[in-house]
Amino acid sequence: MATKRPHKDGSPVHCSACPIRRLTLFKQVPIEQLKWTELYRSGQLVLPARDHLYHEGAHHEYVYTLYDGCVKLYKTLQNGKIQAMRFASPGDFLGFQGDLALSMHHAAQALTDCVLCRFPRGQISRMLCEHPEIATELIFKNARVMAFCQEHLLSAGVRSARESIAFTLVELHYRLRLLKQFRPDSSVLGAEGIPITQEDLADAVGITPIHTNRTLRQMCEDGLIVCGKSRIAVLDEEALADVAHFDPHSDQNFDVC
Repeated sequence: MATKRPHKDGSPVHCSACPIRRLTLFKQVPIEQLKWTELYRSGQLVLPARDHLYHEGAHHEYVYTLYDGCVKLYKTLQNGKIQAMRFASPGDFLGFQGDLALSMHHAAQALTDCVLCRFPRGQISRMLCEHPEIATELIFKNARVMAFCQEHLLSAGVRSARESIAFTLVELHYRLRLLKQFRPDSSVLGAEGIPITQEDLADAVGITPIHTNRTLRQMCEDGLIVCGKSRIAVLDEEALADVAHFDPHSDQNFDVC
């Protein structure tokens, strides 16, 4: 359960001072309007690692901007297996879906300790109407998520296990490394690597944990990565990107300008 607690110094981070604003829905809001826009927010939350932000099938009252941490978004299939849809990083907008009155069509679980800005669902329509620049950015964000989902589908249907794992790792590594430009103090991507377990990775690429483990061991032997407890560190980003056929400069998922 998320607890109502602000960031490290005990006070909420104001939108005007937010170091990751260029990664969020509010990046186009004029600085003089941010204090008024902040009134839509009902505080910041801390979500401990491995706790759920919300569950699939539950009715939830809030949507969120992820300020710090990493979150797994996933669905549970009829056979009980988990399919991870994507891993959210700071700046991502969580909990928003086509019909906000319906129950959640996926679940969200923290992979690390997370800090999130919370917005009541009932205020979202008004906020989007009164701030068209936020609505425009939401459209672009959804388009980028769709582009990533298409890449994810490609992994499931065409890529080998090695290519799929490489793509998942290098894509998340690149996003978290980009975050360092805005949040040098963020611990999400520390020296020990990406905050993801082998089980999370297996859920994402749709292969068995045994096959995932075997593939990761080979990638470790090749000097591409190193696996630790609940972390995977990228040792050779360029070589891993070659395996994944990953080019961030041609991928709209990484447009933060």
